[in-house]
Amino acid sequence: MTKLLTIDTSSKNASISYSIDGSLIDEKSWTSKNNHSIELSENIIRLTEKNNLNVNDLNYISVALGPGGFTSIRVGISFAIGLSKFNKIKLLGLPTFEIEFEKVNNLNQRDLIALIPAGFESYCWKSIKNISNRNVDGIFARKDFKNIFKMGTFFGEDTNELAEMNSGHNFFPDSKREPKLMVDLSNKLINEKKQEKYYDLVPIYSRLPNITKKRRKNE
Repeated sequence: MTKLLTIDTSSKNASISYSIDGSLIDEKSWTSKNNHSIELSENIIRLTEKNNLNVNDLNYISVALGPGGFTSIRVGISFAIGLSKFNKIKLLGLPTFEIEFEKVNNLNQRDLIALIPAGFESYCWKSIKNISNRNVDGIFARKDFKNIFKMGTFFGEDTNELAEMNSGHNFFPDSKREPKLMVDLSNKLINEKKQEKYYDLVPIYSRLPNITKKRRKNE
């Protein structure tokens, strides 16, 4: 029996879920008010209490690695590590683009491009052709979309306005990442014994972190 907790704090559209052997038992999705840490903690407490779930009974915790918000990604990863550290729970780090592509895994199209908001009216993107590469394929400002993409089928979260601005391109309806996507992907990896590839919990960023060096006193 595989008991799994999933955590996705890649963006403002956050979620958690609890499943057993791939069957979803409970889930919670919410729109973050820029306080992922407190919201995540409170929602996990509610989920475990509601389902009489002892964290020690979990076999796996799957957490989204990004890209997405710099701080929000780190909140989810840190929380997952904290839960697992003292309970000897195995961790799976799932690139958020791989979760996105679970939405369209029944389509046999090679022109699929997933989009994730990257802030400042921009998006990062990933082609299904490059799904084996964890890093983003690129990042673009919303106004530059037509200059970068001549063709493709696009999908992701918060894409309605982008689709309206580029009506000549093919967009699937705007859709959030439902928790069941992480449940399905995690169990597929476990059942196919591919989970070792996903033990790496290094965050995936849409941009390189902007770290300012500490100034010396005499400068």
